[in-house]
Amino acid sequence: MKKLSGVIVAVLFVALATTAFAVGPAGFGPKGYGRGIDLSKEQTDKMWQIREKFASDTSSLRYELFQKRGELRALYSDPKASDAAIMAKEKEVNTLRQKMHDRMVRFKLEQRKVYTPEQLQKLADSGYGPGFGGGRGGRGIGRGPGPCGRF
Repeated sequence: MKKLSGVIVAVLFVALATTAFAVGPAGFGPKGYGRGIDLSKEQTDKMWQIREKFASDTSSLRYELFQKRGELRALYSDPKASDAAIMAKEKEVNTLRQKMHDRMVRFKLEQRKVYTPEQLQKLADSGYGPGFGGGRGGRGIGRGPGPCGRF
């Protein structure tokens, strides 16, 4: 019974996370991220396509990371768990984080190709740095709006 409820919670988490970051903080409407970046209809459509592709491409990776983090929490709370077991699980989690980070970088590079040079300059001037993540170097699930980040 515990396993079934855990799977249900995990599936709901993935579904909600995908929905949450698909919309983003201000959407992609005519003003881009709400910062005066005028996106054309074609640019808006392309941004949505890129986000949807990212969401589907990273779904299994996000689920695996969710599972491994749960296993890690269980190890930390288990008084019988060895330091070596915890370190090994930490390495697994970090490997998955790095994969997610790499995918996020590719996602941001794809987004970057949609903007014109003038729009990129407006983003830079508005304080949106690399990856347009509000100056935090990206946007993260669980730590603010956006499709990925540090878990």
